[in-house]
Amino acid sequence: MDFAPTLASAQEAHHAGQLAAWCQIWLRGEGANVGLADPLRERDDDVYVLAEVDLGDIYPITGPEEDFDWPEPPEQFEQQVEGMVRSLRAGWDAPPLFVHMHTLRLVDGSHRREALLRTGSRTYWAVMWCRRPPFNGRGQQVSLDA
Repeated sequence: MDFAPTLASAQEAHHAGQLAAWCQIWLRGEGANVGLADPLRERDDDVYVLAEVDLGDIYPITGPEEDFDWPEPPEQFEQQVEGMVRSLRAGWDAPPLFVHMHTLRLVDGSHRREALLRTGSRTYWAVMWCRRPPFNGRGQQVSLDA
């Protein structure tokens, strides 16, 4: 499967059950977010879902103000966002955002989110993940010997 840095490629990977692999390739390549890729790679009990989210319902952790978890100089943030706005208007198939399912924290894609908002989008696709809960209750034991 070809893992291009696009939403269409992420959707294909999701349908093929390869979304986790797509995420690693994006985050270690053009996405340049090894700080997210490494912890995701260390676990094999994560559940990945590609879903359309309301951009107002997710919480970016990077931005131009000092109160963000990872503040960025305003001129640098603005330069990246404006470049993405131009790309979106030219037809860029932007990769999905990365949102932690339980907290709705936007951990990758703050610039993309802002560019999408500026071009009039109110929703966009996001890779959402969470830890698989431990098995409990009847019928949830998996037997590999069968």
